[in-house]
Amino acid sequence: MERAVVVTATANAKRERYAYAPWLERTFDGVLVVVLVAELALLFGNTMLRALWGESIDWANEVAEFALTSLAFVGGAVAYHRDLHMSVRYFLDRLPNKWRDYGEAAGHVITLLVAVLGIALAYPMFARAWSYWTPVLQISKSWTVLPYIIGMILLAILSLRRLGDYPVLVRVGSGALVLVLGVVWYVAQLYTGPWSGPGAALLAILLLLFMVLFGVPIAFVLTIVAYMAMISSKSAEIIAIPYSMQNGIASFILLAVPFFILAGNLMTEGGLTKPLADWVYSLVARYPGGLMQAVIVGMFIFSGISGSKIADVAAVGTAMKGMLKEQGYHPAESTAVFASAGIMGETIPPSLVMMVLASITTLSVGTFFVTGMIPATLMALALLIFIYFRARAKGWPCGEKLPWSTRFKLTFRAIPALLVPIILVVGIVGGIATPTEASSFAVVYAILIALLLYRGMGLRSLLTAIIHAAVMSGMILFMVSAGAAFSWTLTIGGLPTIITRMMNSLGGSSFVFMLASIVTLIVMGSILEGLPSLLIFGPLLLPLTTLFGINALQFGIVLIISMGIGTFVPPFGICYFATCSVLESTVEESTTKFLPYLIIVAVGLALIALVPWFSLALPAALHLIK
Repeated sequence: MERAVVVTATANAKRERYAYAPWLERTFDGVLVVVLVAELALLFGNTMLRALWGESIDWANEVAEFALTSLAFVGGAVAYHRDLHMSVRYFLDRLPNKWRDYGEAAGHVITLLVAVLGIALAYPMFARAWSYWTPVLQISKSWTVLPYIIGMILLAILSLRRLGDYPVLVRVGSGALVLVLGVVWYVAQLYTGPWSGPGAALLAILLLLFMVLFGVPIAFVLTIVAYMAMISSKSAEIIAIPYSMQNGIASFILLAVPFFILAGNLMTEGGLTKPLADWVYSLVARYPGGLMQAVIVGMFIFSGISGSKIADVAAVGTAMKGMLKEQGYHPAESTAVFASAGIMGETIPPSLVMMVLASITTLSVGTFFVTGMIPATLMALALLIFIYFRARAKGWPCGEKLPWSTRFKLTFRAIPALLVPIILVVGIVGGIATPTEASSFAVVYAILIALLLYRGMGLRSLLTAIIHAAVMSGMILFMVSAGAAFSWTLTIGGLPTIITRMMNSLGGSSFVFMLASIVTLIVMGSILEGLPSLLIFGPLLLPLTTLFGINALQFGIVLIISMGIGTFVPPFGICYFATCSVLESTVEESTTKFLPYLIIVAVGLALIALVPWFSLALPAALHLIK
């Protein structure tokens, strides 16, 4: 996820500063590539074996668990080295350079604390798992703990290396600051007794927001606050935190995360996006504001598969911003359309966000994908109609009307690329394969057409795409595991009960609960970024839907759209800043243009929240729900 004003992503200018031994870096890159490619081969082979001969590989799930923990903890550490972990630098970047160094160094100290706690608890985890055996391969369960141990050791080495880049005074000062605050907290909770109830939950969330807003990577904030909450509440042993981190990524479905991201990389880097963009333009260019309408249709097709809404905007925006300028569209207007399209696309399958939310709750991925289609289509149609009338009022140009022969040629060339998301959606929704199996098939297909048909990449660029997918998936999976630990600590601390009592005191209606959830996800989605807010509040809020008579599928869609609005709403919405950067516009100019589009999206969200039919009609028609 690219860095844009308040988001940390790849920092090319600092790349050499954070480099460690090249052989060590290549070694861990190689480990991640081997894990990802081996798991891809295993799952694809298992899918083909079952389809052709009706057989399955019995030990595939056990190997998948090892692959997931390797990608999450080793890949998460490498992602930290490459500045790919999400962080909000809103306040940190506004400090003078001198104080900014102290803030950054303090963030690395907190990361080091996470690693040290993980290492300290690794041995008892390893020892306890030694006497348990996997059912099929009959190997010790301690092997599944090994990637966690390696990841924590690597994270400690890298955080020490990062701290070594700062002057001694900054290192000592930032370390002392964290130490003093830690001692004050520890003494306070010892003096007052266990911290539990509403006050403890509120304190945990405020502490989370404080550290996040000062630039500490979100995944490590979630982890350290979970440790602190567990120590303060004394509701369980502290070793429960790394166990809950491991359990948080124990879902086989999550193995589709790196394959989703790799499929998106292959589409972007393998030459698959250009034929699709040309085809979309040929469909709608002849209408008033046709190029703007092409943006909506293009984002409808591309959304969800890359694992990053910023990556979706970057892929389509980079391809189209030149044409938009040539036809006289102001960059601020283009930014507004792309931002609204980004919100619209949150529930379009295949969606990584939807898959992650389903994996950490009880929702079916296939049914959830189907549920998101009509809400996304509703908002897309509303935006297309609005753009049509806005284009006529402002005199926006119509694009070139292409002859039918050209349209047929562009359609024919786009079909192989269009099959990548179709394979994912049809395979999962149709019950032909699990999300993981369908994503592995889509990746193999994308590799073949990228190498042999479109010839947009060679073996070296393919290897680069695999490395990037492995590291990005490591960042996401580490965040999922940290979010699971944090949500678990809030759950055993009684936060769901507190929320229920609060809702009942306000009338206990489904409307109040839905409205409060929407506001929470918009605010937290804006501050924390989308995925972390869902990881925290999804598992807390979704189980409460039965108490208020709300369908969990509809509520999940509402949460995701609310989160999407938050990520694209200034002044904190990080995706909005990224969109301004991609389209070369300023926040001030774009915001006034964005407001009408935001109103359209907000009205769409209100309809989806108030009228269950929009979410439930399609899965009911397909007999996926009663």
